[in-house]
Amino acid sequence: MFQPARSSRIAGARTLAALVSAAIVMVALVVLPDDALAGRYEVVQCDRANRDFTDAHFDRVNGADYGFLYRCEEDEDENSLQIRSITGTPQGRYGRISWTAPPETRIVGVEAEARMRSDAGHQARLSFFGSGGQEAGRIATGGDSPGGFERFSRQLSDGGRQEFGAELHCTDRDGCRASDQARNWIRSVDLTLEDRVPPAVVAGGSLAADGWKRGGGTIGAVASDMGSGVRSFDFRVNGIRVDPSRTLTCSTIAGTPRASRLRPCPSVSAVQADVDTTAAPFADGANAVRFCASDFGSGATPGCVERTVMVDNSPPEVVFAERDREDPELIRVEASDRHSGMAGGSIAYRPVAGGAWRELPTTLSADGLSARVDSLAEPKGRYAFRAAAADRAGNLAVGTRKRDGSEMVLDFPLREAVRLTSSIDGSRKVRVGYGDRPVLGAVLRGPAGPLGDQQVDVVERFAPGSSLEPVSRTARTDARGRVRLRLTRGPSRKVSVRFDGTRRYRPAESANASVRVRGSATLDRVARHVRAGRRVAFHGAIGALGASIPRGKLVELQVRGGGVPSYRTVGRAFRTNARGQWRFRYRFDRFYERPTRYRFRLKVSRERSFPYLTPAFSKARRLTVQPRG
Repeated sequence: MFQPARSSRIAGARTLAALVSAAIVMVALVVLPDDALAGRYEVVQCDRANRDFTDAHFDRVNGADYGFLYRCEEDEDENSLQIRSITGTPQGRYGRISWTAPPETRIVGVEAEARMRSDAGHQARLSFFGSGGQEAGRIATGGDSPGGFERFSRQLSDGGRQEFGAELHCTDRDGCRASDQARNWIRSVDLTLEDRVPPAVVAGGSLAADGWKRGGGTIGAVASDMGSGVRSFDFRVNGIRVDPSRTLTCSTIAGTPRASRLRPCPSVSAVQADVDTTAAPFADGANAVRFCASDFGSGATPGCVERTVMVDNSPPEVVFAERDREDPELIRVEASDRHSGMAGGSIAYRPVAGGAWRELPTTLSADGLSARVDSLAEPKGRYAFRAAAADRAGNLAVGTRKRDGSEMVLDFPLREAVRLTSSIDGSRKVRVGYGDRPVLGAVLRGPAGPLGDQQVDVVERFAPGSSLEPVSRTARTDARGRVRLRLTRGPSRKVSVRFDGTRRYRPAESANASVRVRGSATLDRVARHVRAGRRVAFHGAIGALGASIPRGKLVELQVRGGGVPSYRTVGRAFRTNARGQWRFRYRFDRFYERPTRYRFRLKVSRERSFPYLTPAFSKARRLTVQPRG
């Protein structure tokens, strides 16, 4: 019976495939030589070798004009795809059974068996068709007499055509009446197609990414081909074929190289496999990796992309370098990597007896690793060192030995000890007069002798009650390791000398030297003679340089004479002003009968908050009291 027309094209699937192909072509780096060869393949349908006719397209202008019959599965003589006239039809209407080449391919050869008969204006044809469905070359036209199946063939050398088919076409100007004789039956369709575009390939797997690789990884690819489809993958590492190279399952006729579908292979396919970069054909350094995919066409140029995969499975070389005597706390490690290069590392230490490793801030340079250890911050003893280094590929090396093979073990402290001594005017404790500037002397010695041209810090810290901040100065030792420095004027003080050390020598500080400064007082001149009953003003000052006496200093005016064998205080003690100046008025008694001689002086009394040695006395002044009249 006659059946309505059906289409073998699935629009949704074709649209999806086209989108995937377009996306892949945009990002893929396809290696396509200018003289790339197109691949050829044969497709057979509606034949005893392949009864299937899935790719056949059934088309008619009006459903009532022509009908189709599908009998490819039968073995009788009528085995074929058939077009017959059903009713009368206007000019130009047709029924057509055709095969359309997939995108990127063209039909370049046709062989088919056809039983064609033209009648009543219905013309039977075998033709090529263009993209708009118009006839683009006729192979054969049916006669008006009965006949059996004949074999027809045509080979094209002009680039091929997009579509081939059998057609029953009304060509009569006045239309065509219904005819049970007009027919076009076709079978054993053997099409030769040319696939001119190689698959688009996108490299995949971890080895396709940038950067250095080591150990295990993956290699793969995604390939798309909208023509004959993706037939096989070929992966080469340094020219040697590796997994996941494979041939895919395609729609072929068993025992032959011919295909059963116009696109026999999948349009998009992806493969991936695990690889071990530590095994051949991989090697440390640059590896040429080629990702290729081939379509179904025989003799076609594959689509390929290439990558240079950098592999490094060798850890860095790590060994402790000899230490610099001038900088013994600098720990250096000769660390290098022949392939990916150094990425970083660390240096750590711990007591030989055991314990947790203590990481040091480590610097990476072209010479290797370096770190600085503060050996004075640790208890004295033996300490082991460890270095760890990583390259850019992630390989890690750990070392604890020096270049001579011995373990990196050091005795703390690493810096050399020094001795610093100091004195003032040759003594550890001195007394000096008010306003004097004594001389400080210091000597710095190392294990091998005096240390010249070294900086030392001298600090004078004044006694309690002083208004002066500590005075700090620097000096450099001479060739004999000596320093001579005149101290400042001022109150009593402690003097310290410190050597901050160098990268070779440890810090040192001398014992404090003591400078005790005697107090000072003055009593200004007074009249040599004074009448009994008169008042005398005494005045003067005390030495107050650097002393803090906001309420004044306690002093006493003392006198001796007039029958008193030793000095005694006149009246009571009193205070100077804040600058150390003082004034004292005294009235002598009126009842002197003879001249009496006195000696006056000022005494600076003891007070804990005064930064000078006390008591201190002024120079004595003589005064004679004369009787009245």
